[in-house]
Amino acid sequence: MRLKSIRFLPFIILMAVLILSGCIGPRIVRKSCSDCHQKEVLKYKEGKLHQPLADNNCEGCHIPHGLIGALKLKERDARLCYQCHEKDRARLEKTSLHTPLKQGVCLKCHNPHSSKVKGLARVQGNDLCYLCHAKEPFTKKTVHKAVTNGCDNCHNPHSSEHGNNLLDKGNKLCERCHDANASKFVNAHFRYKVAGTDCLSCHTPHSSSSDKLVREYSHAPFSQRKCDDCHNPADSKEPLKTKLTADKLCYSCHTSLENGFKKLHVHSPVLKGNCTACHNPHVSDQKNELLTAEKPLCYGCHKDVEKRHAKKFIHTAIAKGNCSGCHDPHASDNKDMLKAVGAELCYLCHKKDDFAKPVVHAPVAQNNCLSCHDAHASDNAFELVSPTGELCYSCHGREKKKFDKVTKHPKVKAGECTACHNPHSSEFNKLLLVKEEDLCFKCHSNLLREIEGVGEHPVFKQGKCLRCHDAHASNNTRQLLEEGAGLCYSCHKDTKVGLQIAKYPHKPMVEEKCMACHRPHGSKIKGLLPRPLKSLCLSCHSDFEKGLKEKDIVIHKPVADGDCQKCHSPHYANERGILIASGDTLCNACHANQDDAKFVKAHGNISTKGADCLGCHEPHAAKDKRLLHKVMHAPFEKEECGRCHKRP
Repeated sequence: MRLKSIRFLPFIILMAVLILSGCIGPRIVRKSCSDCHQKEVLKYKEGKLHQPLADNNCEGCHIPHGLIGALKLKERDARLCYQCHEKDRARLEKTSLHTPLKQGVCLKCHNPHSSKVKGLARVQGNDLCYLCHAKEPFTKKTVHKAVTNGCDNCHNPHSSEHGNNLLDKGNKLCERCHDANASKFVNAHFRYKVAGTDCLSCHTPHSSSSDKLVREYSHAPFSQRKCDDCHNPADSKEPLKTKLTADKLCYSCHTSLENGFKKLHVHSPVLKGNCTACHNPHVSDQKNELLTAEKPLCYGCHKDVEKRHAKKFIHTAIAKGNCSGCHDPHASDNKDMLKAVGAELCYLCHKKDDFAKPVVHAPVAQNNCLSCHDAHASDNAFELVSPTGELCYSCHGREKKKFDKVTKHPKVKAGECTACHNPHSSEFNKLLLVKEEDLCFKCHSNLLREIEGVGEHPVFKQGKCLRCHDAHASNNTRQLLEEGAGLCYSCHKDTKVGLQIAKYPHKPMVEEKCMACHRPHGSKIKGLLPRPLKSLCLSCHSDFEKGLKEKDIVIHKPVADGDCQKCHSPHYANERGILIASGDTLCNACHANQDDAKFVKAHGNISTKGADCLGCHEPHAAKDKRLLHKVMHAPFEKEECGRCHKRP
């Protein structure tokens, strides 16, 4: 066999060479991307193609995905673009970067395949910018011609050495179109030569609700074109110089404010007479002619406060940028320039009635909101100075020790005190959110629904949960006030007394396992049982259950009906087997026909009055249809009763 294999070796080598060289066997021809993506190719050809696509070089950007379709790029984001556009990476070195460029997401603005727009832009002109920038600020009543002509008239779409990606700095950009020294320009400014001043201090660069692109809010002298109320005449040596210096000029009109600012605490710019530190004396896009929106204006000086606000939860007034909601920006008789003191400040926004219900939390009663809340920001919800549970325990230290037990209410364990208590004021004792009888059902309504209108335990139905449970913590399971039957006996005193004098207690009673037979909240079954009586009893008395399943068994009617309590007491009794009565007294409850001739004849014409029926009969089930014991005394089995008993 080995010789034959060696003989064929040259042939095998020859075949392998031919196959590998492509002379024999089918040749696999690789398809191009366009063979499968015809729809896309037709769509892309509608515009100018990106060079790799024009060269049919899809793999310049994509990794072929084989049998399973997937978009796989060689690199992510701008790194892929820079493989070809390396020179464009230099744009990153400039001072001001357009956000998409900074984030490296070129495809925010550019289509990677083709476009009908120059530069492979996704859409034409300003509409490209409006993909990210809200259109409304650029389309008000008066629109700057530069905006109409295109955003790139003033902005570089990628990067710039000037703020906001501007093509030039400040007025130099404006002067590309506007000659500040031209007579028409000077006359438009009421013959004041404003060359060299900041154009944007009066005009908005995009659009405005006012004429001449003037900003939204104007100082009265400006809007009334009374420039010389404040400035020297236009034909004077120093026309732009003000007639008076600093605050003296402002107080020449705002006379009432000068006296109003003479308070215990005065804002630093007011104290220094520097009104223009906060206000533009001509126009502004902000109310009261503020230089900027209120919050950034305040942060300009209060850098430490800005850092404090960098937290998860911020006071609503601050979030809305309304610092003056609490602080007077000019002067106040209160510390920190506050508009009011203590809770009265809070009540400027928060409805006072919510804090003035019959039961008031001590800090609220003391007008001390800041003992619980930070006035500005916090890492805790509701700007609390610390997490809820920790905060409450800072005053309620005794309760913290008291709650340090084995079983805690989940809300106590999680430190969620406000799940049950109102932290400010309440209509109910202990600052409960609702009356005590309804409080537990806020969370545990499912327990009520399960048994509603059927068989509720009275204390449960009345919402008296604290008769059995501790609302906060306990060393017992389910926060019970007491383990075992002791808790039940606090209401069911007669049951406890009866158990103490009875001869035969039911085993669960001895073990104090009331809940082995009863549901503590309620049940659809009479007696608050967790299941029908028969199956409940048989769950422990399994020996009887086996007997009842035997073949051809005869079952005593009360057993068949599942009415164990027909014969047995469920808790205790003075008769063995916790029977409710002894001898024939028990049986007579059903078989009250011992004088009946048929009954007497069935018992061999011997009276059974006063006899113990269980001496002859099985109380539950038997093979004999008369429920007789399995093992019988010979005379009894032969029905020779007369041998032992006298007949009447």
